[in-house]
Amino acid sequence: MRKKLILLALIGLFLSGCGQSPSVAVLDMERLAKETGLEKISSDLLDKTREELQAGLQAQQEELKAQVTAQQEKMSDPPTQEEMQQLAELSAIAGRQLQQAQQKANITLQQLGRNLARQFRAQIQPHARRVAILRGMSLVLQDDRNTVFVALPEIDITDAVITEIKGVTIELKAEKKDTPAQEESK
Repeated sequence: MRKKLILLALIGLFLSGCGQSPSVAVLDMERLAKETGLEKISSDLLDKTREELQAGLQAQQEELKAQVTAQQEKMSDPPTQEEMQQLAELSAIAGRQLQQAQQKANITLQQLGRNLARQFRAQIQPHARRVAILRGMSLVLQDDRNTVFVALPEIDITDAVITEIKGVTIELKAEKKDTPAQEESK
């Protein structure tokens, strides 16, 4: 699919160089996000979620530490071999639970980032489409610097899309999910 888009873009660039009106447009989503403030909104949502997840992880770590400490306090003096083995098993289980919770938190943040990007694209798409149609362009490529090698200024519609969405409210939302500690306590 990506190769087809690149091929279409190259054909569009070739045709625009032959004196015909360009039919390919390029939209710099990164610049669009920065100039409309959506990058900051997205970053703030990610930071808030990261802080909530970190607080949940911290609470879970303290709870697991308290369980290990409680087990230590139940041990005889001097502890038996069996008590030491139980404590080591409990510590290993606690470590695995904390590691799993950290992995879940990382996955949650990655999913949120992808979800925010998807929301952003979905809300920008109708505006980019309108600008492209008004300019007689039939294909809009996202300029992510990895896909688009060369983009001539006349096919870049980023400024026009920014102007198009100036008065429009675009919302990005983070779905509320339980933190790893809340999930473990259920």
